[in-house]
Amino acid sequence: MRIGHGGFRIEMGGKEMQPNGKSPRKGVQSIEVGFSILDVLMNSTRPLPLKSISKISNLPPSKVHSYLVSFTTLDVVRQDSTTGHYGLGPRALKLGLGFLDQFDLFSATRPVMAELADQIGITVFLGVWGNRGPTIIYRADGPLSETVLDIRVGSVLPILRSAVGRNLAAHMPGNVIRPLIVQELSHFMASGANDTIEDPQTLVTAERMFEKVRADGISRVRGGLISDYSALSVPIFDFSGAPYGALTIMGRYNSFDDTFEGDSALRLKAACASISAACGFTPRKEASQG
Repeated sequence: MRIGHGGFRIEMGGKEMQPNGKSPRKGVQSIEVGFSILDVLMNSTRPLPLKSISKISNLPPSKVHSYLVSFTTLDVVRQDSTTGHYGLGPRALKLGLGFLDQFDLFSATRPVMAELADQIGITVFLGVWGNRGPTIIYRADGPLSETVLDIRVGSVLPILRSAVGRNLAAHMPGNVIRPLIVQELSHFMASGANDTIEDPQTLVTAERMFEKVRADGISRVRGGLISDYSALSVPIFDFSGAPYGALTIMGRYNSFDDTFEGDSALRLKAACASISAACGFTPRKEASQG
């Protein structure tokens, strides 16, 4: 049994199962094959020759060509008249735009948050970057959540003293974040404490901290908002790789393992990977030109 990278998928005895224990429903295999070809084109930054698509998809060239002919007729795929290479067509763009019109982050996130809170036992927050900064828009409580944790929906949190603030700021343009960091440092960080990545007191150290957050894929604050509480936060990315929001877990020091290698952090990352995938995000992989 294991947690899959793309969500809370379960595998038992080599057979993939749904979270409710049922076997996957049967579908139309030809459609699945066709979309495996489209996935190759989607993950490439440029049109590809037939032999590269065949190699990456592990399908015979003749079979790939038959699908590409149909996709080209439907304008889902286009073929370059000069090189003969294949790329996504205008109808693929319309499909993507239709998805963006219909997608609702709140609806996609709520069930994942409820399951995560039940698994790890503590509170899970959904935060986004609002007009006034990092803003909590939803929370799901677990069995170990405490009412003393007085962070409500609508709360606007500081950037440097909250895990969600550090997380979102780390993935936003520097010219947007830098003036806000300078302002926050002047208001909140004039404490005379040591200037460290865990507790930045200068802009230079804050930017080093943001680099570490991006490298780790997760941020942490211990005692930043409430003493004796620790928080971990992981980003949710949209289709373009921009931060859509973040999930943050928060609890007392002794109520969960707040290390980056701990079970709570791994489950949090899996949950955010699942939501990011639902947002249309796919980590870029350069396709071989073969």
